[in-house]
Amino acid sequence: MSDDKFQVIIIGAGLAGAAAAYRLAKAGREVLVVDRGKTPGAKNVTGGRLYTYALEALMPGEWADAPLEREVTREILLMTAAEDSVAIDSSFPSMKQSHTVLRGKFDTWLAEKAEEAGAVMIPGSTVDGLIIRAGKVVGIKTGDEELEADLVISAEGVNAIVAERAGLIRPVNVKDIAVGVKHVFKLSEDAINERFNTVSGKGVAMLCAGECNKGISGGAFLYTNKESISLGLVVDSQSWKNSKLPLADVAEQLKQLPALARYIEDGELIEYSAHLIPEGGFNSLPELCADGFLLTGDAAGLVVNRGFTVRGMDYAILSGIAAAETANEAIEAGDYSKGFLKRYENKLEQTVLKDLKTSRNSHDYIAHSRHLFTTYPTIAAGVMKNLYSVDGNPAKLARGMCKQAISGKLPYFDVLKDILKGGRSL
Repeated sequence: MSDDKFQVIIIGAGLAGAAAAYRLAKAGREVLVVDRGKTPGAKNVTGGRLYTYALEALMPGEWADAPLEREVTREILLMTAAEDSVAIDSSFPSMKQSHTVLRGKFDTWLAEKAEEAGAVMIPGSTVDGLIIRAGKVVGIKTGDEELEADLVISAEGVNAIVAERAGLIRPVNVKDIAVGVKHVFKLSEDAINERFNTVSGKGVAMLCAGECNKGISGGAFLYTNKESISLGLVVDSQSWKNSKLPLADVAEQLKQLPALARYIEDGELIEYSAHLIPEGGFNSLPELCADGFLLTGDAAGLVVNRGFTVRGMDYAILSGIAAAETANEAIEAGDYSKGFLKRYENKLEQTVLKDLKTSRNSHDYIAHSRHLFTTYPTIAAGVMKNLYSVDGNPAKLARGMCKQAISGKLPYFDVLKDILKGGRSL
């Protein structure tokens, strides 16, 4: 390996970039990873939750020392009104499929695994552009340096400026982007166990809708970590713009919502961050490859939000694996043309792209169903309040109480339309 020529250069040391680097280094390839953060993970933000099947696919049986937080054994869907709330609380002790994570810790660990395998990491460096000759990407520009490679993999995240400046992808469209805001509160392990009725190592994933997002399309999330709680908000960019509400104020009010405030009471705020999230889905996917170039993870828009599950980190890892496999095949064949690199898309077609196709209408449904995050949570809280209300007056049939909660709030036909549309989209 020469000082300025690698077989593969990867832009970004997030999950997709580090996964690709790990696999390539394991295969004995000359791979360089350049990341803006002072350390891998320093700039990465998430709720966050990792479905560990992807980690097993990356390094089968070898991730026992990964810095995972808590195994998710309870799923809570919370519908919030101003004071009241309704929760669907489900426990699945036998369903061992995901863990909460803190990306600052996890990404550092994964990058170290890639380095141990032989990848070269350069943190604290910004890639300013791509080197393109005769229509083929042949390297990167960083500062005054030019580093060449047979193949460049972009794992630069949702705001893929390098690929955009090179004309390889179109600029991000606001309608395809959500904005996430996250708080992390430090609490003792015992306090978390008590508040969530759980034990050490086991935790909760909570997704919320209603008053928590002040009428903006989107929702809130809460994840339990070992000794902290991640609480945050995700909003559709266009809906947020139309609302004219300061997002910082909405996030601040989220912490004071009665249904959530009790979980973070007396917690010390140790982190506050914001992040763009690609939610356009299959209909907004860019070109995933070009001559000498592959696009992975958030940069490729590989995220699906179905309301009850949010997928992105697992897709990033799978795309990193697919990119590494494709790179290995290209190196063996000595062919880095777009036609050959289409194998990358074929690999994703079997997993990630199939999911994106299945849920291709989920973003449109979630972002544009105006009652989903306003009227319905209020109605749900009203229905349950009526059912449990005992005030000395004659009892009413449950059917009548449901009608009373819905009456005047929206036409029944709108409810039917949303149900049918949701069934087709989610």
